[in-house]
Amino acid sequence: MTDHDDITPDADPPGASGSEGVGDAEASLISEMGSLMERWGLPQATGRLFGYLLLRDKPVDLDTMTRELGQAKSGLSVAARQLEAWALVRRSTRPGSRRIVYEAVGDLHHLLLVSNTHMRKFTETLSSGVPVARGAARDRLASLAELFSRYVEQTEALVADWEARRAAP
Repeated sequence: MTDHDDITPDADPPGASGSEGVGDAEASLISEMGSLMERWGLPQATGRLFGYLLLRDKPVDLDTMTRELGQAKSGLSVAARQLEAWALVRRSTRPGSRRIVYEAVGDLHHLLLVSNTHMRKFTETLSSGVPVARGAARDRLASLAELFSRYVEQTEALVADWEARRAAP
């Protein structure tokens, strides 16, 4: 198979695509990330691109992605924009070039904090429904609001602890 073929876990023997290509182990992770993110409601191609970018040491342009992943440039461009919207990748240009390159964001813990902003709003909305609900519905809303409030608090504590451990010598 060539590096233009669709990536499957057994698409290329290790090293067949060259030092920057995709071997068996990488293809397996890329495929799994595609399946995982598809279960989260994103296109499989978006997940596959994210898996691919996580494995790269430096930013990658669309032509390289197209060559190494064997997917259409237009589809990869859409996937890259989706990942950028989710704050999972960063888009930039290289000095002296207008060519756009993408790289996976290394500090994904900030994604948890962004998610918490949405969760906090969700919690506020649930809480605002408590006074207008009756009976079991009122109890359910109050319980859910408390659960999500605790989720936000625990996530923030987890991220703060993780950041402190990373900063420690």
